[in-house]
Amino acid sequence: MSDAYSRVEGLRQACHDIRQPVAGVLALAGAALAQTELPESVRTYLHEIVRLAEWQSDVIEHWLQVPAGGSDSPATDVVRVVNDALADERLTWAGDLTLLWPPEAVFVSLHEVTVRLMAANLLANATRAAGPSGRVTVEVSRRACWVLLAVEDSGPGFGRLPRRSGYGLSAVAREALEHQGRLECGRGRL
Repeated sequence: MSDAYSRVEGLRQACHDIRQPVAGVLALAGAALAQTELPESVRTYLHEIVRLAEWQSDVIEHWLQVPAGGSDSPATDVVRVVNDALADERLTWAGDLTLLWPPEAVFVSLHEVTVRLMAANLLANATRAAGPSGRVTVEVSRRACWVLLAVEDSGPGFGRLPRRSGYGLSAVAREALEHQGRLECGRGRL
């Protein structure tokens, strides 16, 4: 058995094991939402917890079902998926977050979970670099046969912040490369 196969199987096992706690979170949130005298602010938070737990469940299911090497995927609406990732980022980041997109729909033949994970990793990197009162602009566009997801932040510049895990950008680069794309880093307007 190869090391790569063992790592993929280990990841699938971890995802399998996480499913039950995620199901528990969904069940507990559902039970709390059934309470009739729940303050509206708490109800709103619980709905967000359910939405995030359902997203985590989608990620887990994706990793359990997608064979190594990827699979054919239906067209994914990039603007909708990126907008969902932005909504999640706004829950934990107070800075100025802007999304720009063209008037026509932008679709890509990647699984929705893949697009969402790539966007979430780029956003997390940008908001961390920009700091709590910074600015992040996300632009979705089509360039010939390419879909461009450009994330720009008002931080000090690539490589000028203390390193964290370093996994987010590496994961985006691997996914992009696997699907004949690429990740580029450079200086932007912000």
